[in-house]
Amino acid sequence: MRNATVVYPNYFKRKAKTMSTHENFDVLLTYPAEDLRIFESMIPLGIASIAAVLEENRYTVKVVDFNHYTGDFRRDLKRWNPKIIGIGGTTPTRKGSFLTAKIAKEVLPHVPVVYGGVHATFTVQDTFENIPQIDFIVKGEGEYAFLRLCEKFVRNSAVDIFSADGICYRSGNGIAENRHARIHDLDALPMPARHIFDYSYAMTLDCNNSRADFIMTSRGCPAACSFCSASRMFPGGVRLRSMREVKREIECILSHKKIEALKLFDSTFTANRQHVVDFCAMIRPYNLVWECEIRADTVDKDLLALMKNSGCCSINVGLETTSERLLKTMGKKIAVGQVEAVLAWCRSLGIKTKVFFTFGHQGQTYDECVKDIEYIRSRRSFIDFYATTIGLRVYPGTQLEKQLRKDATIPACFSWAHYKPPKRNLLLCETSDVLILEQGRLNTFHLSTLIVRLCIQGTVLSAGYIKKMVWHNIAGTGRALRSQFRYTRQRLARILLAVSP
Repeated sequence: MRNATVVYPNYFKRKAKTMSTHENFDVLLTYPAEDLRIFESMIPLGIASIAAVLEENRYTVKVVDFNHYTGDFRRDLKRWNPKIIGIGGTTPTRKGSFLTAKIAKEVLPHVPVVYGGVHATFTVQDTFENIPQIDFIVKGEGEYAFLRLCEKFVRNSAVDIFSADGICYRSGNGIAENRHARIHDLDALPMPARHIFDYSYAMTLDCNNSRADFIMTSRGCPAACSFCSASRMFPGGVRLRSMREVKREIECILSHKKIEALKLFDSTFTANRQHVVDFCAMIRPYNLVWECEIRADTVDKDLLALMKNSGCCSINVGLETTSERLLKTMGKKIAVGQVEAVLAWCRSLGIKTKVFFTFGHQGQTYDECVKDIEYIRSRRSFIDFYATTIGLRVYPGTQLEKQLRKDATIPACFSWAHYKPPKRNLLLCETSDVLILEQGRLNTFHLSTLIVRLCIQGTVLSAGYIKKMVWHNIAGTGRALRSQFRYTRQRLARILLAVSP
């Protein structure tokens, strides 16, 4: 257990100032930019947690989040001169992660490059075979696996990295994959190193635009939905942080930032009832409003009332479809009636609701989609926000991907590293580099007509949400263009020097 009596006046400012005195760093951690900023700007929590573990072990760390970075990366790489480089990212941002690895090897060819995160975890073979610039991959929770690599390559310690959990590498016999890294005691981890980020991360709650920040109080999910990899990324069920550590992190946030609200980013905050009860007792004195994600089978009216009285203003719940047949085949393990009961309770208690719907599930028919659209329209008085996805996104590590490979819907030659999405994805409002399930009886054309129907009845996205998303993308595009101009200018200078007499 960690010491609960740590005092941190001006913690963020003090640490940021200390770190800025370093010209060279032991470790560089990077996170790729998103093509379309659908969600508000948040620190990459996995990177922040790894950075905290490294700083606790007296490594100097520099973090670059390319969603905000506007410098000249090649020039800065030389100036920072790290001894190891870690790269995070997701499936939609994987090409950005790969580009970072390629640039890193161009500038610092002898520095080990490590790739981690949910996409890396489930694509070890494919990534190693196609991205030679990546030296190591970390599977699962990366804090201690990456620390072990730092002990080897920064301090030249005689540690065994080749049999350590989570570490994958190329060997003489091909590709070696050690078992998934899993951290049993989340309280052993220090608080995420929020102070190490040089950028401003502004966040508001969707339900009331309150100034907010976010935390996670647990890892893992009690469900195993076929289209989601959360339960495999964090295997072994839900693990909880103690309320003492959650309280410390909240107080740390409040010590440097004026906020009125919190987003809880647990996969299922209500997975453990006593954990929710303890959180409600802990958070009430802070007078913060908060929102969380739940499963319909993990709450009742009494628990929701307790949550409301401690500041819960909004809940997110996944329904996906009203077809009981599909709910069963996708492993959702809930019934439509359970979600409707939750919506009714929330309405009576004054808790706002966001419900997730997905159109295009494997085996879904167009008529079933139309019934879902009619259901959404008929429940407008119970649902405040709609999180609607048209076209089922396929991600590595999911049961869905496994089934599609078995059925040869995904061909044997398919590579996540080289996949380029078809232009028709734009009809489904998808600009990211993702795979969308294409079905004969529910193809892109059929799905695009559903978007029109949802727009006509006004149950896609709120005007306020669209406004925020547009602003984030305009601001992000401006930053990206400034950064690209600097890259271009540097490349042009090198070309001119190369051709000059």
